[in-house]
Amino acid sequence: METGHKVKVAKQYLLHKLNAKSSKGHGIHSPFVYRFAREVIHENETDHNVKAIEAFRDDLQKSKLLVGASTHGARATRGTKILTLGELARTSSVNSKHGAFLYRLAKWLDAKSVLELGTSIGISTLYLSKACPWAKIITLEGDKQRISHAKKTFETMECNNIELMEGDFEHSLLKLAGEGLTFDLIFFDGNHKSEPTLRYFKLCNKMRHENSVFVFDDIRWSREMFKTWQIVSEHKSVSLSLDLFNFGILLFKPGMSKQHFTINL
Repeated sequence: METGHKVKVAKQYLLHKLNAKSSKGHGIHSPFVYRFAREVIHENETDHNVKAIEAFRDDLQKSKLLVGASTHGARATRGTKILTLGELARTSSVNSKHGAFLYRLAKWLDAKSVLELGTSIGISTLYLSKACPWAKIITLEGDKQRISHAKKTFETMECNNIELMEGDFEHSLLKLAGEGLTFDLIFFDGNHKSEPTLRYFKLCNKMRHENSVFVFDDIRWSREMFKTWQIVSEHKSVSLSLDLFNFGILLFKPGMSKQHFTINL
């Protein structure tokens, strides 16, 4: 993230805090969004699964094993430096707050099928897997080193409901769409550039049903990414969009008037 953009994001954060509805649901007049805010965003109870993931992350952060620069996505084009596995766990994986949110969301949805674009070393996938041990979790990753570490992550944490698809995202999505699959929850965290993200959104829009939820991570990672979030949130298929500052949430419920909410996470 460029220095100038960091300053802009800091200003946006202050405006977001001032303008956002409370995560406790105060001032939210949509019954569905009120319930979502109370039961998913505001709820902060930490169960044994989340604690286990955080303990695993704490151990991983001590690793000095070198991991090469990513060969995929926006970070690859910016020449990301070589990191240790510990640094990757600390700086490039979903943080504990956001991971717990994903866990609560997947559990609240009672998701039976989850798709993740961008596995990295598998921390976010753990939250999705442990939230829904009965679900099929499909996660996509193109970087071979990260794939290797993710597989070790899943094995160590005994997550047996995860299918890791290796290779180009678009190729994988076309394959999944061709199989006629649909997903209850789709998590976009694999590319922070506009054109590919919009292509992935278009493909994923063919693999949803009326109760599916899309989650976009790092919507303020760059000016380009925030503009992309605005484009997808205004898409004609979207009935409800929630701006949680870092996360953007899309719902497609038929019969619901098109609404947008800014809420503190």
